[in-house]
Amino acid sequence: MSAPPATVTPAQWAELVTTALLGTDRRSLDVVDPPVAVLHEAARHRVLDRLAIPAAGPPTEPECAPAQDRPEAPASADLLVAQLLRVPDPTLVSCWLQTCAGYGRVVAAVHWTRLARLAARATAYDRIALGSCLGPRGRWFLRQNPEWRKLAEDVDRPAASPTTAEPASRLVAEDVLTDPARLLAQPQPWPPELVSAAYAVLGGEGAGPPPPGFATRLGVALPPELYPSIAAAGEYHLLAPDVSPARRRSVRDRFVALELAAYARAAVDHAFGSHDPTGFTRAEIPHV
Repeated sequence: MSAPPATVTPAQWAELVTTALLGTDRRSLDVVDPPVAVLHEAARHRVLDRLAIPAAGPPTEPECAPAQDRPEAPASADLLVAQLLRVPDPTLVSCWLQTCAGYGRVVAAVHWTRLARLAARATAYDRIALGSCLGPRGRWFLRQNPEWRKLAEDVDRPAASPTTAEPASRLVAEDVLTDPARLLAQPQPWPPELVSAAYAVLGGEGAGPPPPGFATRLGVALPPELYPSIAAAGEYHLLAPDVSPARRRSVRDRFVALELAAYARAAVDHAFGSHDPTGFTRAEIPHV
């Protein structure tokens, strides 16, 4: 290994570079290994050049992550969101985020990356609720990744102030059969005939197939006291006569999705402490 090279003067710099690049035997007496010296001097000159650049202003301290301003979600809620994120559904994850924000809690940091990746790829996730659940530290975390810049801007926006909406037009069962999504925009409590019409849509009796994700969205919006009606409605539509096997399978899939969403909504409420777990028994959709 060669000895450390002596400092090269500016007068020697051009000859030293030429010698190293050409590979000749020209050697300066005070430089043991010209190629190595070139590398050392290049680094040295680079540092000197950087130091010579005038500073744009006084040195600034790096931004520190702010502290959280609210407690984390309870352990039961944290376990539940971890389960929801394994096979994430935007409606169910958003339901958890909205409930967490409503209770004034924040999501644990271990879930930030997963939530950020999901919300950055799909706008179906409630970004306003996500921003609230991330808290100041989590929103700071988003801003550190350039790929999440748009998401960081969206979650930083304050929630829209509630406005006085025009009274919703009174729906009838025929409206739900024609356009089931209108029910989800209808203020609750829903009249029984509208809920029955929504179940009929899942049973294949509407003007056409229900829109994608309607069963899950209906399950999340369904009041907890109506949960027991899911099994009865599913049985009624599944066991109807003159239903083809293919249609029967589709109907069962919809009611299974409805029940899973309604049960998940109840589980989220219970995880944050609002419901007694003994309040209802798990509904069972008949097999076909």
